[in-house]
Amino acid sequence: MQAGGEWAPGGFPGAAAMKINPQQMKLIESIYREQKQAAPRRGGRESGGTPMDRVTISEESQEIQGILNQLKAVPDVRERKVAELRAAVRQGTYQVPARKVAEKLLDQMLRDGLLRD
Repeated sequence: MQAGGEWAPGGFPGAAAMKINPQQMKLIESIYREQKQAAPRRGGRESGGTPMDRVTISEESQEIQGILNQLKAVPDVRERKVAELRAAVRQGTYQVPARKVAEKLLDQMLRDGLLRD
């Protein structure tokens, strides 16, 4: 906000400044207070009032959520496998099967359309 209660949006050519007077500020504050006071009542049922909306999650959805939580616990990288491969590379004992490399190259070239029938 700039001095005097004006707000001028920066970076917008031709944008007009907005003036907020004290009456508007009081109105905004009162609306904010009303919403803040009403917020705790939203969670349940007021005495004598109608019940609030309710959401029920199916057993299938709960099962899916449980599975997703278990998956989150599984690391993205198999650390033991990575450590074994690093050790083999450092020791010079890591062997790359030439046939598997060739197969992967050919598969990728077929997918990319580099090889034609």
